[in-house]
Amino acid sequence: MTKEFVSHMSYAQCARAYKAYTCLACIYEDVCNGPYGAKAYKEYFAIMDSRDNIRARVVELANIASNGEQ
Repeated sequence: MTKEFVSHMSYAQCARAYKAYTCLACIYEDVCNGPYGAKAYKEYFAIMDSRDNIRARVVELANIASNGEQ
């Protein structure tokens, strides 16, 4: 997921997507005997980048909520 796409997601959508990407990462790691082996696949890096984008959006939403915006 691109940062631009994620920027339109709600907190609930972020939570669902983060869980899904975490499951995908775990599958790669299980099949490849850990994260080191999973790093042999470019798709694993894409999964982890998407998780980082989602995590950044959650932080952004938390900051907005704590400032009383939205």
